[in-house]
Amino acid sequence: PPAPRSGRLIAEIKDLSHSYGEQILFLGANLEIERGDRIAFVGPNGAGKSTLLRLVMGIETPDEGSAGLGEHNVIASYFEQNQAEALDLSKTVIDTMFEAVPDWTQTQVRSLLGSFCFSNDAVFKEVGKLSGGEKARLALALMLLSPCNLLVLDEPTNHLDIPAKEMLEGALRDYEGAALVVSHDRYFISRVANKIVEIRDGELVVYRGDYAYYREKKAEESAATQAALEAAEQEAKRKAKRDKQKAKEAARKSAA
Repeated sequence: PPAPRSGRLIAEIKDLSHSYGEQILFLGANLEIERGDRIAFVGPNGAGKSTLLRLVMGIETPDEGSAGLGEHNVIASYFEQNQAEALDLSKTVIDTMFEAVPDWTQTQVRSLLGSFCFSNDAVFKEVGKLSGGEKARLALALMLLSPCNLLVLDEPTNHLDIPAKEMLEGALRDYEGAALVVSHDRYFISRVANKIVEIRDGELVVYRGDYAYYREKKAEESAATQAALEAAEQEAKRKAKRDKQKAKEAARKSAA
């Protein structure tokens, strides 16, 4: 459904510090998420991407600082990695949908299920007999039924085949609300994100462009770092040479 209008500030992370045991994930991290942002969070495994989504949703409490949704009419829908586990395995696919939208016609429900690759007799399958990918698609379909202006998606493409991924990409591109996405699927990120936020050394580094822009900037940063290292190396060599010259001069004067 259309995204209800929200305030400018969709979510905010302020002076956030959080750790698991000895591992520090965030250290004084800050980020403002505004209406229209489609942010993909990137970083190595264990950097805290999924944890950050849970902190924003209020499922976890930060050690210090704050993370949460904006105050003005922000309605969030959250898709967890294990979202499919919350489905009632004894119900059929179509009954599961009807429970969420009892006033819809069968044509409307079957049309939506068709968009999620459930066609013909597949809609009458018991949820318990669905594959992992089918369960993930059903869980996504259920999540997208409710009007919201913030989608929080943790690995939404896991278990999805190519047609289902393309359907989700299309739905997100047409969506007028904000989205926070964690995904290992770089192609998916390149299709849906308009900002990239890298979790780096406990901070949130914002790249104000899509994934191609992020890659370009990372290459520039890498080249600049390499050039600085080479310059430092050259300077160290020149200094060593000067010191050697001075030592020779001093030895010659001492001998004289």
